[in-house]
Amino acid sequence: MPIPNFTDDELFLINFTKSSSANTQSNSYMWGYLVGGAVLAGFGAYQSSVPMILTAFILVCGFRIYEEMFQSKWIPLWRSIIEKYETAAMGDVEADS
Repeated sequence: MPIPNFTDDELFLINFTKSSSANTQSNSYMWGYLVGGAVLAGFGAYQSSVPMILTAFILVCGFRIYEEMFQSKWIPLWRSIIEKYETAAMGDVEADS
């Protein structure tokens, strides 16, 4: 199968995904806001403070929405990578026939 011609951004995504430290970076960020939100909610529950619990909920939801918005910008690049691989694989299959 011929190697597709990827753009710099596509190569960045491929190399980032292949990296063993890529998952660690994402997890530490996630754990940061989840633990922070849980601690805030715990103090709010302990002190019977509805505003503090609501703030913890908004904090976790806000960071999660930010993550989704950040990740959605990469979807077109992932689609392009997959299409290029499919095209290269189909060309290889047709050459074998």
